[in-house]
Formats: sequence, C-alpha cells, structure tokens
Amino acid sequence: MTAASSFFTHPLEFDDKATYHEQINKVFDPILAEFDSIIRRFLIFNIFFCSLCLAEVILLAFFFTLLAQSLILAVSLAGIFFTFFAYFTLRVYFQTRKPEQLKELKGRYLNACSVLLSYQEGVAEHYIALANACCKLANRLHGKEYNYYHPPRWLSFLSPLLERLSCWSHWREVHFMKELLLHEAVSEHIKRVKCQPTSLEAHASLANAYVMLSGLYIDPRKMEGYDDDRWISSDKFTEEFEEKFRMTAERAIEEFKILSEYAPDDPWVHCQLAYSYHDLQMPLEEIREYETIQRLIPDDKDNLYKLGMLYFQQGLNAKGLRVYEELKKAHYKKAESLIKYYGSYTSPQTH
Repeated sequence: MTAASSFFTHPLEFDDKATYHEQINKVFDPILAEFDSIIRRFLIFNIFFCSLCLAEVILLAFFFTLLAQSLILAVSLAGIFFTFFAYFTLRVYFQTRKPEQLKELKGRYLNACSVLLSYQEGVAEHYIALANACCKLANRLHGKEYNYYHPPRWLSFLSPLLERLSCWSHWREVHFMKELLLHEAVSEHIKRVKCQPTSLEAHASLANAYVMLSGLYIDPRKMEGYDDDRWISSDKFTEEFEEKFRMTAERAIEEFKILSEYAPDDPWVHCQLAYSYHDLQMPLEEIREYETIQRLIPDDKDNLYKLGMLYFQQGLNAKGLRVYEELKKAHYKKAESLIKYYGSYTSPQTH
C-alpha cells in the first residue's frame, strides 16, 4: 500500500449534509459533460483539418497531370500550404486556450458547490465540504483518458489500440483538471488549518490532501497493481514529475510529523508516515516508523512481517532473522516467505 492509496476522510459536520452531497452529485454530470465537450471540440478540429488536408493532397495527386501545365496547379499548392499554415496556427491557439477553459470550468464547479453550501469564509465545515467536493470530482476523472474512443462491437479487437490512442491524445487534459481540483482541495484544507491550527483532524485532512495530490505525480511503475500492458505516457517518468511528487510527499510528511508531535502514540499516524517514506524511497525512516508501530502494537504480526522484510532488504540480516524466529514461534502463516528476502540487499554503489 502506498501513501497515494491511503486517503483518510472525516465526516462533515454541517447540518444538511445528506442533501448537500445529493446536490453535488447532480452537479457532476453537467461539469463532466462540459469537460468532455472541451476535449471533443479539439478532436473535431483536428479531424476536420486532417481530412481537409488529406482530401486536397489526394485531389492534387489525382489531377496532377491535368493541372501540370496550368496556373491552377500553383493555386492548388498554395491552397494546401495555406491549409497547413492555418491548421498549425489555430492548433497553437486552441492548445493555449484549453488550460484557460479548464480553469474556468473548475471555477464554475466551485461556484456551484459554494452556492449549494452558502459558503462562508471562516467556517471550517465549509472548507471541508468544498475540499471533499474537489476530491470527489477528481476521483470521477480517474482513468477517463482511456475511454474517449470506443470501436463498434464487431471491431472490438481495436479496443487496445484505441485505448492507447485516447490516452496519448487526452491524458494531459485529464491530468491538468485533476491537478487543478486537488490543488484547490489542498488550499481549502490550509484555510481550515489556519482557522483551527491545533486541530489534529485539520492537520490529518491536509496531510491526506497532499497524499492525494502526490498520487498524480508518482511513478506508476512503483504502484501496486501496475499493469504493464496498459499504455502510460513517458512524460510521467520525467524528472519534473519526480520532483513534484517529492515536494508534495514531503509536505504530507511534514503534516504527519505535526500529528506525531501531538499524538505520538497513534499507530495510524506512524503508518501514514511509513507509507510516505516508502514512496520517497527513504527505507531507514520507513523502518523507524514500523518499529514505532511495533512498540505500540506488539501483537501486530503483519506489521512485524513488513519490518522483517525491510530489515533484510537493507542488509540488517541479524534483526531480520530475529523477526523471522518470532514469526515462526507465533505460527504466522507468511513466516516462511519472509526468509526469501534474506540476501536481497544491494549496495547503492552496485546499482
């Protein structure tokens, strides 16, 4: 389990909560429909110009011998060049305009939610509700980039190809919209912390907002359930994404550390820190958190197994063997699989 998959929610406290959530669900459909419309308008634009250019080239090739000795050939070539020039000029315009359209769409969604809430600055419950609304819409967008092109049933064998084409064409827009929403969720939770600076719940909510945001940037290959067969853009493996992930995860860790100061004996806090350290590839800090959990919950054999695995992976074989012996004595079902990690440590210099 990674930090990105461990989102923790807290109940809202304002009065007409059930009605509010019901109304928010009704806002989703028109917002998602408008989001799809922005995507499809750009798609239609590309299809139109590509079809026009292709038709012009085909007609020119077909009638080339008839036009070779006339002025019409020069006019036809000029028309083709003009079409290409218009396409690339308008494409740059639409590409520049698209982020602004998505920001405007996010703004309309927030305004609709604020009206439903009768949103007021300084009311902590309203900050929570608006942040949760942003997270819910971001969750609804998960995986949407793969679902824009569907072949007819008799061409179902093209589904993997069209799924890849859909992701390649539209993952940036989906990612950008989710990023806008999750940044807004973080902003609302920060407002809440400013209202309730010593509230453990406020810091926990902010930490988990950062955790959700970090999930946008994490290398998909490091996540549980990673599917090798599903196409993922190489842009998600860049240093830019790695840096954004690290910065966001460090913000989450800082909030969990605040919780640790206020509630040093809460296993949940240390568990979240362990997940975050795992995602940041900080194994010694991860070990320290699992050791703390073991001290707080000595009978948790699953936690002890994770600790033993980390010991072996970091070359702490003596500690790993002690854990193995303890699990064997307790007849823990996965004890034998733990010893497979013995010798798995690889020195950083040999990587």
